[in-house]
Amino acid sequence: MTMELLLDWKSIGSLLATFMFVRTAIHDFLPPEVYQALKRLFLKVFAALKPKISIIIEEFDNSYNNDLFDAVQTYIGSKCFSSAQVLKLSKSKNSKSLSYTMETNQNFEEVFEGFKVNWKFHTVEKKTNSMGYTRSHENRYFELSFHGKYKEIIHSSYIPHITEVAEKIKFKNRERKLYTNRSADEDGRLWSSVPFSHPSTFDTVAMNPIRKREIQDDLIKFVNRREFYSRVGRAWKRGYLLYGPPGTGKTSLIAAIANFLEFDIYDLELTAVTSNSQLRKLLISTSSKSVVVVEDIDCSLDLSDRKKEDINGDDHHDQHEKGRKRKHGNYSGGSYGSIVSLSGVLNFVDGLWSSCGGERLMIFTTNHKEKLDQALLRPGRMDKHINLSYCEISAFKILMNNYLNIQKHPLMNDIEELLGVVKMTPADIGEIFMSCEEDANMGMVKMVEEMRIRLRPAQESADINGELSKEDDQVAEEKAEDLKNEREDSVAAELVDSVE
Repeated sequence: MTMELLLDWKSIGSLLATFMFVRTAIHDFLPPEVYQALKRLFLKVFAALKPKISIIIEEFDNSYNNDLFDAVQTYIGSKCFSSAQVLKLSKSKNSKSLSYTMETNQNFEEVFEGFKVNWKFHTVEKKTNSMGYTRSHENRYFELSFHGKYKEIIHSSYIPHITEVAEKIKFKNRERKLYTNRSADEDGRLWSSVPFSHPSTFDTVAMNPIRKREIQDDLIKFVNRREFYSRVGRAWKRGYLLYGPPGTGKTSLIAAIANFLEFDIYDLELTAVTSNSQLRKLLISTSSKSVVVVEDIDCSLDLSDRKKEDINGDDHHDQHEKGRKRKHGNYSGGSYGSIVSLSGVLNFVDGLWSSCGGERLMIFTTNHKEKLDQALLRPGRMDKHINLSYCEISAFKILMNNYLNIQKHPLMNDIEELLGVVKMTPADIGEIFMSCEEDANMGMVKMVEEMRIRLRPAQESADINGELSKEDDQVAEEKAEDLKNEREDSVAAELVDSVE
C-alpha cells in the first residue's frame, strides 16, 4: 500500500516536472507572436468547455411582486416584436401606448456589448398546501441564458441596463396627472388628481422665440445635471418665477414646460393649507419628475417685502396685528384658519425638506413681483425670473398662426406700428382672433380696429397730460417771477434802511 502511494507521488512529481520543462521551453524558444497565439487558443478552448449559465426571474418573490420581473417584461416587450413568433398585445388603463409581451415558451435573443443573451418565457402550474387544502396557481418566470465568462458583465452592466430602460419606457407611457391639494383630508390622501391633457406647447406659446429657446435650454440642462447637483451639494430642484400683467400667458407657459419635460403637475393652493407642517407634508408627498406650481402667490399669502414695510413705517404693533388677523383667518392675504408664514414658504422652497425626492421644478407666478419679499426672490429659491409682458410682433405672429393659420398679411406693417404704442396681452389678441377663426382677413381687420380704438384714449391722455404740463409750467414761471419781485423789494427796503 505504501509502495503504491509512493509511486503515485513520484508520477505526480514527474508530471509536474515535465509540465514545467515544456512551459519553460515554449516560453524560451518560441517567438512571442506564436506564444501569444497559443495562449489565446488555449483560453478559447477552456472557455468553450465552460457551461452556459441561466438566471431565473420569477413574477413573485415570497408572495410579493418582483419588480425586476416587471422591468424585464417591459424591456423585452419593447424589443421582441421583430423576433418572437407569438405575442400578446394589451393596453393598461393608465398607459398612453400599446404593450407587447411574449407568449409561453417563446425565445428572444439580443446582443449586448458584443455577446449574445437568450431570453425564454415560461409558465408552469405550481401547487401549494395551506390549512390542509391544496391550491394550484400559475407561476410565470423569465429565464436568461448566457455564456459563463460574461457572468460579471451581466451582473454589473446588463441587469442595470434593463431596469434603466424599463423605467424610461414606463415614464414615457404613463398617463400624466394634474394634482391639487385637498382642504379636507377625508380619506388620508393629501392630493387628488385628474388626467393632465393641456395642449399648450412651446410651439404655441406666444413668446419671443429667442426667449423660448433660452428656457428650453435651461430645462434640458436641469434634467441632465443629476450628478452635478450631487457633486456641488445641492438638492436636484430649480425654481422659476413668472411675473407680468394678467393675460400674458403664465399658465400656458407652465403647461408648455410640463409637456416639454413630460412631468406631472402639483397645483398647490396655499389658501387651503392650514399650517407650515401641513405644507411640509404636501411637499414630501409629491413625486420626483414633477412641477410644483403656486399661482398668484402675492394674492394667497402676505409675502410682502419686509424692508419696504420698515421704510414705510410699519411699527411692531402693526406687524403683530397682521399676524393675529392671519392666524384667525381675518387677514385678506390668507384663508380662514391658515397660519402659513413667510418662514414656512421659504423652508418649503429651499429648506431641508425640499431635498426629499428629486428632479423637481418649482414655479411661482405673480402679477406684482415688487410686492414679494427679497428672501423669496433670491437664487436658490427663485433661480430664474421670467418676465411675461405685453405682446410684441414676434409673439403676435405666433398667435396669428395659431388662431388664423396664416403667416403673412398686408396689414402686418400697421399691426407692428400699433403694437409699439398699444398695450395688448396675448389673451386680448386671442379673444379677438377666436371670433374670426373662419375668416382670417376679417380677424386682421378687427385687430387693427381694436388697436386704433385703444390708441385714442392713450393719445387723449397724452394730450391732456401735455396741456396740464404746459399749465404747470406757466404757474411755475409766474411763481418764480413773484418770488423774484419779492426778493428785489426786500433788497431795496434793506438799502433804504441802511441809507437812513
